Amino acid sequence: MTLDAVDTPALVLDLDVVRANVAAMAALADERGVALRPHAKTHKLPQVARMQLDAGAVGLTVAKLGEAEVFADAGVDDLLIAYPLVGELKLARLVALARRVPRLAVALDAIPVAEGISAALSAAGAGLEVGVRIEVDSGMRRLGVAPRSGELVALARAVDALPGLRLEGVMTHEGHAYQSSDEASLAQAAADACELMVASAETVRAAGIACPVVSMGSTATARFAAGHPGVTEIRPGTYVFNDRSQVAHGSARERDLAAVVVATVVSRPSADVACVDAGAKALTSDRMIVRDAAPDYGAVAPAGWAVGATARAAGWPVARASEEHGLVAVPDGGEVAVGERLALVPNHICPAVNLFDAVTVVERGRVVDRWPVAARGRMT
Repeated sequence: MTLDAVDTPALVLDLDVVRANVAAMAALADERGVALRPHAKTHKLPQVARMQLDAGAVGLTVAKLGEAEVFADAGVDDLLIAYPLVGELKLARLVALARRVPRLAVALDAIPVAEGISAALSAAGAGLEVGVRIEVDSGMRRLGVAPRSGELVALARAVDALPGLRLEGVMTHEGHAYQSSDEASLAQAAADACELMVASAETVRAAGIACPVVSMGSTATARFAAGHPGVTEIRPGTYVFNDRSQVAHGSARERDLAAVVVATVVSRPSADVACVDAGAKALTSDRMIVRDAAPDYGAVAPAGWAVGATARAAGWPVARASEEHGLVAVPDGGEVAVGERLALVPNHICPAVNLFDAVTVVERGRVVDRWPVAARGRMT
């Protein structure tokens, strides 16, 4: 079966490229002597999780409890939920998850959150325990306590004293590094974030509290964070598929693009526009995660993804998008006809995966499987 037999829009994975990406990141982590805990929010697929674990990942990172439940159902026994868990409903689910996941950890940045988790675990009895990673703000200004601060030490001391909690260390998402303008500034942003995190761990240790884990989380910075003195773990996610943002940052090459949205040209409203059946509900409305990003919604894949007219249309941007319509900018002399197919690379693959019920899997150009996106929509 070839892709011609797959209806569009379709999210398509090249299994050979996925395997190569998984192997490359695992090799990087092994070579640099750091633990690899991939963020599964990108792929949401137990099949890909198994590849990552078999390649040497110590466990998975997930964004929400719902994702953790899906991967626990798939037999993953080491999970980090990188999100604060607040409220009785979530704490009841956390307790249930702790009963069946041998190595479970959570991220938090406030004493009341730690107290709520501890109380729920203590009330459940049976000696339940979860690990805690304290989230530190290394520059993104989203979540996290200030680095090297009294607030960090106070939180570490509280976690260390609360029943049912095991302080594992500190973690961050250095997402602000994506605003770097070039390779040198990206490397510097990564190094600065690593230094803050290593210093934060030392601040906790100086207070007499064990802090073994220093965990960094970003695909764009993974090659710089891995091997930075004092960093013990990396948590990249996007690397498994890659996208236009990762290529722009130099963390992936065009041949590392493992996921595309295959779409059909449904109209040629003008000589400079081709309308495809993949709009914002397939590609998302995200711009590239780079400084001064172009206001487009993706672009036609490189010629290696030779789907219909893709080879001759490589690089054409999806200049506009509404919910169901993607308007591809056709250059002077560009040729593409109604009914032809284009493979489109999203700017940001993580939310794009969440828009599809299933992915079509190809190997050596032929369709070999179709995988349900098991953790799709697991936002609670």
